[in-house]
Amino acid sequence: MIVAVTLAVAPGGERPFSGVKTGILAAAAIALLLRAVLLAPATSASLVSRILAGLWLGTLALAALLGPAAQLGGMWLGAAAGLVLLSLLQAPPPWTPALRAIAGAGTVLALVAALQAVGVDPFLWMGWSGSHPGERMRIYGTLGNPDFVAAYLGASLCVTVGEAVSEAQARWRRAWIAAAALQLCALAATRSWGSLLALGAAALSLLWTRGSASREQPEGPKRSRWGAALGLALGGALLLSSVWGRSPSTALAGRLYLWSVAAPHVLDAPVFGQGPGSFEVLWPSWEAEYWARGASAGQERFAAPQDHAHLDYLEWLLELGLVGSAPRVLLLLMALRAGRGALDARGRAALAGLVALGARAWVDFPLARPAELCLFAVLTALVLRSRAAP
Repeated sequence: MIVAVTLAVAPGGERPFSGVKTGILAAAAIALLLRAVLLAPATSASLVSRILAGLWLGTLALAALLGPAAQLGGMWLGAAAGLVLLSLLQAPPPWTPALRAIAGAGTVLALVAALQAVGVDPFLWMGWSGSHPGERMRIYGTLGNPDFVAAYLGASLCVTVGEAVSEAQARWRRAWIAAAALQLCALAATRSWGSLLALGAAALSLLWTRGSASREQPEGPKRSRWGAALGLALGGALLLSSVWGRSPSTALAGRLYLWSVAAPHVLDAPVFGQGPGSFEVLWPSWEAEYWARGASAGQERFAAPQDHAHLDYLEWLLELGLVGSAPRVLLLLMALRAGRGALDARGRAALAGLVALGARAWVDFPLARPAELCLFAVLTALVLRSRAAP
């Protein structure tokens, strides 16, 4: 599922990236639900987490029914992701294959992005010429935008590093190291400031986890830790150098403008929200109201149609209200708490990937896009089951 949702593209379609991915995610959600019902697994995630996943779906439906500006098409992606999460919590997937699928999908995505970065777009070979002006915008991978690629790779890179650290066979360990290096290079090529935030938060999550290691560590793990620290430092330097020349103040000013326009309208429908998909519909009236109150002339450059808030948690409050946002936030907090006690490198890497996505959601909208939302659902389910994973 994760590989198909990440890599599927329909060249020439009306929505060549999000449309086909959402359809695959919805089909996979139904298949996973049937698997969860028919397999009757011996173990499942905690009852509380499954209830919260059920509330994800229930409150989404409630917001769609009661939201004054709800859009029917706005709920399908959230419903599919919620169903995937509930199904994976009820019938947990095999731990190692799921993480390797994430790492493999990220590696293929990175390969496509790297080829695009050097001017060899694989989609051109198929006769499809996308409209991506500018040097940076030509790096769209299989997701449609360099920032989308960066959001996904920030999480998959963490998982891939976890595979490299965990792999016992030298040849496979070298392969995973090469895959991680490719993902890091592709991530740098996107020149996204959000990557520094995402990977910085992921690195901090590794310090926060307790793990199961004793104080006395054999020499091999010590070398691995020093190697990981060196790789982290070099990766950070590469990312910082890649975004040099792009103004972070301009990006931040644009985000602050979006949030200043949208945030006051949380109070318009604080309980159930305006309804799924309502942000894009209501944005023009919100922006007109903001300018009518007397906005700064320096903000004129940011005035434009918007389909997302570039802060997923704010968008949840606007569209789903407190009732719909609470189960999602509580699930994320439960996963962070469970991941703190991860027993091995794979568990800590899965937590780091989840943290990277969650941090990115503060300045972007990865949880409103099919590939990243699918990845978020899978990582949340895996981290919630990390203690019991084989």
